Amino acid sequence: MSNKVYFDTNSLRVIGRALENAALPNGIRDAIVLSPLSALEVMSQLTIAKADEVLQEIHSMRNWLRPLDADILPWPDDVLAKTGFGKILKTIDVAKTIGATLIECLSVTSITSELKFKVIKLKKLLDKVKRGNAHSFDRLLKSARNDPQIDRWFSEKFFRETAIGVGADPNLSTVAEFVTSFSAYHDFERVKLQVALNSKNYNTMKHQNDLFDAEQLIYLGFPQLYFLTCDKGFRRVDRSAQAPRIIVVSHEDLSDAEKVEALLRDIIGSPRLANI
Repeated sequence: MSNKVYFDTNSLRVIGRALENAALPNGIRDAIVLSPLSALEVMSQLTIAKADEVLQEIHSMRNWLRPLDADILPWPDDVLAKTGFGKILKTIDVAKTIGATLIECLSVTSITSELKFKVIKLKKLLDKVKRGNAHSFDRLLKSARNDPQIDRWFSEKFFRETAIGVGADPNLSTVAEFVTSFSAYHDFERVKLQVALNSKNYNTMKHQNDLFDAEQLIYLGFPQLYFLTCDKGFRRVDRSAQAPRIIVVSHEDLSDAEKVEALLRDIIGSPRLANI
């Protein structure tokens, strides 16, 4: 299967500015998939004072994404449940809702009261997820303070906590299988826990965004996906076999349309072709 690439929130916005007045060839667009986490964070910014500027950034997606039929990745819990435990969650399709709201954002010239109401609901979901992640990580941190030798127990605890979080039976998988499927996510969470453990005054609620960002790595459980980010913190993933599929770049690397296209071609293994 051909390589695909997805972006975290920051790189998505930087690429959006670089491609505001230029378009990617269709062959490149076909290889871009959208993380619902990134789309949700970008749209949540429509609730702030500079909402018109944010809407303009969203509109630039028309130049690098197939807005009406772009692939949007599943919600992270759905990936963990299905890939990790073979369980399909019987919940609202969050990713589909996010995708539908994004399409509406792309079709309007200004923010209507109806659209703002939908975005506010999604913003509340985002805040709830971030708080939930913080509470879950806080439980791990308390375990680590009781037993600082985290390599002895982290994988088992990580596996069990995830199973509980998605309502899955842990007996449907093994720790080894789960860690292999989500090794980058596992590795980043372990390193993040070690950093928190080394900090006497670490406050999980003040690091909600960092904890949320880690969930982007869940998608590397799909072997054809590459993750593009400007966050150097992801370089801490060094034990995982999935680490080579984490592409960390600078804002300068994404500063204009030519650089963006060349980088994406390199990631997906596409030769330079005429716009088709």
